[in-house]
Amino acid sequence: MSQKIPFDLDTSLQHVRAGGLPLRAQMRLADEAGPNKRLFTSDLSVSEFLLVEESRARPISQVMGSSIYHIGVVADYKGGGEQIYEITTLSEGHRESRRKAIARLFQEAQIVGADAVVGVRLRERMITMGRHGKGGDDGGEVIEFTAVGTAIQAPWITHKPGEPVITDLSGQELWALAQDGFEPCGFVFDFCRYHVWHVLKDWTAGVGGEVKTALDAIERARQAVEQKLEAQAARFSAEFVVGSDVKIDIHEVPCGWEGCQLNDLDVDVSWFGTAVRRVPHYEPPEHPKAPALILSMMPLGRRKGEEFEDEEDEVAEKAKEAEEEALEEDGKEKGE
Repeated sequence: MSQKIPFDLDTSLQHVRAGGLPLRAQMRLADEAGPNKRLFTSDLSVSEFLLVEESRARPISQVMGSSIYHIGVVADYKGGGEQIYEITTLSEGHRESRRKAIARLFQEAQIVGADAVVGVRLRERMITMGRHGKGGDDGGEVIEFTAVGTAIQAPWITHKPGEPVITDLSGQELWALAQDGFEPCGFVFDFCRYHVWHVLKDWTAGVGGEVKTALDAIERARQAVEQKLEAQAARFSAEFVVGSDVKIDIHEVPCGWEGCQLNDLDVDVSWFGTAVRRVPHYEPPEHPKAPALILSMMPLGRRKGEEFEDEEDEVAEKAKEAEEEALEEDGKEKGE
């Protein structure tokens, strides 16, 4: 039997505050990494599991990391001289929630002695929305970021001892890369929020046309994130970034100034990907083989994840309604 870690809530909280894992998580992973382990949990599908095995890797445990992050008060940022600018407090808050979740996933993979983590599923949701108004934000925005994946042992993946490689590659993608002599070398990600003050201020006369400030904000946000990803990939000595998941979210927000009829615009760009490079001294097989045909079963009822999507939509809608009600009430108070 693996040695049990004595549980104490205060000690567990101290571990978390220091950037470590809760004691319960350490106890679970100690059992999973122990010599008497007989069963592992995984978030891999049947086809992913079989192809991971085909790529000379062995799944050993399901690992996860999460962060519930409260973004602090944002100072007056509306109409502060420029019409388009990054709200750095919000950008950094989202980045930090991702860093903490991925760091905890990494620590869990370290404990079980993994070489890499594959099949990472990422989920972000807003728990509460900050109340916009008076040119700033009240700091009420709370977000949750979660990463869940499967730790594997794959001796052919080169990495520093005790530093497993995090990826969002599926089992099929890992197999395909391995067949052609590529290996994952790191997980790259970034987030950026740009703000456009009075996005339609040039159309107050009712004249239509392309909203160039909105297009400019999207391009600036995308380029800012892309540059950070390229820098991260360079630190991993990567040749390519594959499996990029790029999300651009654009939404109008109230200006917040008393009596102002013009809205502002928020542009969020979120980007994830896996850095890859050639396996050192790779020699292609003389007779490469294709994977066996694997048929997926027809899903019955709701698909995996749909319940979470519904929940996220409902929370976002309620947050929007709450924000609009707060603005109306603020306007009434000023009218009195």
